[in-house]
Amino acid sequence: MDLSILAHARHALHLLVSAAHHLAGDLGRGDALVLAAVFVLSQLAARLGFAAYCLFALPGTLAHELAHYLVALLLRARPSLPSIIPEKTESGWRLGSVTFYAGLFRSVPIALAPMALAPLSLWWASSTLPGQPFGLPYAAYAWAAVTAFQASLPSSADWWIAAPALFLIGAVAALAILG
Repeated sequence: MDLSILAHARHALHLLVSAAHHLAGDLGRGDALVLAAVFVLSQLAARLGFAAYCLFALPGTLAHELAHYLVALLLRARPSLPSIIPEKTESGWRLGSVTFYAGLFRSVPIALAPMALAPLSLWWASSTLPGQPFGLPYAAYAWAAVTAFQASLPSSADWWIAAPALFLIGAVAALAILG
């Protein structure tokens, strides 16, 4: 493998870690422990049953679907209003959805829009938790931050929407690099 590619990958990883550290820089150990506890609670909610998990994940589900909706709106893809009512599908459950009408390439940023929730949730936590006395508002801010972070991963349906264009972009990039 070309060493310059490894150097670029290492540099990109360093920038990513630096950005995450900068975004979460004001969080104290107590804040980090609370965020970890909320994460553990989300795992427990999943074990309590589907309804408990849906309720616990609600802020993140709403953020995930709003991310799709806002990017689709910006790209004039005529999005439907987000639905956050869980639906049974052939392959399991869908916690929420937004339909939109976009071509191959405009679908990529719409489908992958929830990825923006990862840095936004770190920013939210570092903006709202430090210095806040522990109480209901603090717990709500932590809950919103953790569930938004968890919802930042695109769903399998999101990846299926983005995959054709990503494959085409990757193939063109590979051809350009390889000559």
